[in-house]
Amino acid sequence: MFKRKTRDPSIPLPPPTTSKDFRDIASTEELSEPCRKRFCRYIYDKEKNLYCGRSCTSWISIIAYSILYLTFLCTYTLLFLYGSLSLIKFMDKYESVDKIELMTYSKQGIGLSATPTSVNTLPIISYKAYTDDDKQYVDELDSFFKRRKRSSDLGPCGSSPFGYWNEPCIIIRINKQIGWSAKPLSNDTNDIPQDVKNWMKTDQKLWLHCHGFHSYDKEHIGRITYYPDPPGFDPALYPINMTDDTPLVAVQIRDFTFGISLAVECTLYYEGGSSSVAFLLYVTPKRKVILSV
Repeated sequence: MFKRKTRDPSIPLPPPTTSKDFRDIASTEELSEPCRKRFCRYIYDKEKNLYCGRSCTSWISIIAYSILYLTFLCTYTLLFLYGSLSLIKFMDKYESVDKIELMTYSKQGIGLSATPTSVNTLPIISYKAYTDDDKQYVDELDSFFKRRKRSSDLGPCGSSPFGYWNEPCIIIRINKQIGWSAKPLSNDTNDIPQDVKNWMKTDQKLWLHCHGFHSYDKEHIGRITYYPDPPGFDPALYPINMTDDTPLVAVQIRDFTFGISLAVECTLYYEGGSSSVAFLLYVTPKRKVILSV
């Protein structure tokens, strides 16, 4: 008789085949599918009626929760800002600014404006002598005078090229301020230049005087010519109508030193105060051309 062989207990039995193995085989087949087909199936699965792996009910729940969460965050932020502003107003002195006050200046003085300025709106006039580099300033002055309803008698500073390529002009005006007016100086003091003291003997105006900011600038600035001369603004025109053109004073710089930055300050003198505007003038000297024989 043949003896039946018994299994050695030290040898493990092979694992039984389950449905999980079939799922692994199915997943392997799915991976073998083209990426485009799998991507389309992920976007919309017709068999399970899923969009990006979720049902319509699930997507509606997620969207509704997101809207509620964002609404809560916005409401919380607005309440926090409102509470912070209320606390600041309570702890500190807070005054609202009326729109009409935005067009006014402080009681310490009126503002002045100088035209032209450089392209980046800084009060610097810089160009190369005898070249077209200063055409930007001529164009700015042309545009400035075209916007005005009436012309002013400013001598050579009132028409193109406004002294450029030789002796540049700067136009000074008082900024518009609702209700602002000033009286001329009633008596001379030690704080005003000698030129202003001499002008006061001839007329009563709001006098404008320009000079070098430092002693170095005064030494190299040469001569300053005004249009009109003596330079001043008629106090009877103020307070000025906001739709009217402001009076102008032209300042022409002559015989200045080339190749040096010159700081020029123009000060308006009137009873009870003064106002100033400053700008820089830099002109590159003309290059000498050496001809070889």
